[in-house]
Formats: sequence, structure tokens, C-alpha cells
Amino acid sequence: MILYSFFIYIIITNSIVSASSHNNFLKKLLFAKIYKNFNNEYINDSEAIDKCGKVENGLSFPYGDKDLILQFCKILYIMIAKDNGWHNDLDNEIPDDYKMYCLHLKYWLYEKVVNLGPMDLKIEDHFKKWKGKLESEIKNTLKTPCTFNELGWGDINKLRRLYAFALIYYSNLNIFHTQSNIKCKYLDFLGKGLNEYHESINRCAEKNEQDNYCKEFKEFQDIYKLGKIYWRNSTSNTEYVYNEESNDNCPLSIESLENPLRLIYQEKDRLLRLSDEPIISLNNAVISTSSAIGTTVGISAFLLYLYKYTTLGSLFRHRTHKDNTMFLKVGQGTQNFTIPISESEQTNFGNSEYNISYYSVGNT
Repeated sequence: MILYSFFIYIIITNSIVSASSHNNFLKKLLFAKIYKNFNNEYINDSEAIDKCGKVENGLSFPYGDKDLILQFCKILYIMIAKDNGWHNDLDNEIPDDYKMYCLHLKYWLYEKVVNLGPMDLKIEDHFKKWKGKLESEIKNTLKTPCTFNELGWGDINKLRRLYAFALIYYSNLNIFHTQSNIKCKYLDFLGKGLNEYHESINRCAEKNEQDNYCKEFKEFQDIYKLGKIYWRNSTSNTEYVYNEESNDNCPLSIESLENPLRLIYQEKDRLLRLSDEPIISLNNAVISTSSAIGTTVGISAFLLYLYKYTTLGSLFRHRTHKDNTMFLKVGQGTQNFTIPISESEQTNFGNSEYNISYYSVGNT
């Protein structure tokens, strides 16, 4: 069984943790409760069956799979009914005003679609038309926008990972922080979603509003408000290796849960950090700062290091020696500078070479 299908199975059965575990934390996650309802109560609800039967005529069934589109329709009907307050007898543990049903539905759908393998998906032709006809039949819609755009299989797979990270992991950081017996292969699966989030920010910063992937990513950001977050992306000369069956030194980890929050995802020679406070790094030490780049003290120390121990410092000393003058001034506040250095003159800090990118993303 491929990993992403098995991952859903273990979420539902709790087999992600070892047999010796004394807790049942995965079954208690809101994600698990909603996902189980999607596959049980929702698709067997008599009202949903009736409404979707009425809109069936004239619509096509994607991939020769009638059950998939009918299940999608029935889940969507219950979501609309709950959102508008006229179907409240299910999900007593799920808030009536829950705003993220759309993301759960998309994750459920994309999980199914990815299992089908790469193909011409035609999501707009199928799921968007079914959604539109159902809304016309019941004369109501979801209060929170939930659009279905035409996407390639690769982009659907990226979004599936992103939604898994957000709905399973990031929404339950306080719970995952207490668990030490989750196998690395499952944390790697979730960590790939963190990486997709980071790459989506870069990708969509350069795309116009007509890009379907970025339309969906923006909708995700509007619904799932992470707040103000900061990134640090670095590379190392040493490739990270982990044991899939181990629960030690796994790819995704919570370095700090609060004040500040810090998540780390490692993949080959890359290390990606997420924080709710600005961060800066020197020789693998992460320093919280009051700005995305650093404080005066941090910048001063960094420049002094360059001046004393690197070829950049030699260059400054050589040039200033002619005038018998050495002068290095660090002004107050954030410094922004770019100094070209040839590849042969670059200096390794410790055993690793770091290429660091900073991003500040505010979703309010």
C-alpha cells in the first residue's frame, strides 16, 4: 500500500504509534473525526442521497467512478446543510461554525484523485459542475468560499501534502509535541507539506491571479490563517539521512512550541525552519530578533566575524592599509548590504555552507 493511502489508514486506526503506546491521540484529532464522518455518516445520510440523486441526471461521472462523484456530492450537501444551520444532528463534537470544511473536503477528494494516478483530471468539468448543480437544487451555498479549479496531477499532489500538514499536524502542534513514538516516515510525509507551503509562497509571489494553483493557495491562506510566520531556508554540505522505522532524529520536529514557535524540516542537504518570530542563524545557532534580519548587536557581531576571520575582512584590511586607516561602522537598526565575492573566496562556516533565505508572511 502506498504511503499516503496507508497514512490515512493509520490516522483512523491509530497504528501510527507503537503497540506499547498508552494513548489514542490520533483518533481524538478533529481531522480524524471529520474524515471518518466523510466516509460513513455523510455518504449514508438519507437527505444527502436524495438531493444528489436529483442532480445526477445530465452530469458525467469522472474516471468511470460513479461512487466517487456521488460521495463528493453527499459530503458537500451535508457541509452546506451544517454551514447554514439546518442539519445539526451529526458531529456534536465539531463546532457548527467550523470554517475549514472546504479544506477537509479538498483533502478527501485529492487523496482519492492521487490514488488514481496521473491522468487528465478535469476537476472543473466534473466536480465544479456537480457543486454548481447541487447548490442550485438546494438553493444554498457554503458560507466560506470553496472553489474547484482545473489542476494538474502534480499540483493536486502538492496541495494534498499541504492540506495534510495544516489539518493533521499544524492544527495539533500541542498534541504532536507530547508524542515521541511516531515513526520518521510519517513525519517525513507531514514535513513535505511544510515544504510545499514554503515553495507555494515563492511560486505564487511571482504569479498573477489567473494561475489556478495560486488561486487555490490563496483560498487556503484566507481560510487557514497561520498568522505572521517567518522562514529560514539553508543548505548544508552534509546530507541528512534518517531511518524510516525509527522515531529518533526525524525529518519534521518541533524545536520549540511557543515563545517562539519553531518547526524544523530536514530533507537531504536542506534545512527549513518556520517560526512565529523573526530568526537569524550563524553556525547553526538560531537567534530570535526583533526584525526579520537581526538586531544591531547581531549584525555587529556578524560583520566583526567577517572582518576578522574571512577573505572579506582581508579585502577591507588590504584596501584601508594604504591610508593607514581602519574604519568599520555599524549603524543603528537593520542593515541591508550585498557584497560580491568570487566563488573561490567564499568561506565555509563550520562544516556547512549556508544559503539563507528569509520570508515574512502575514495572514490576518
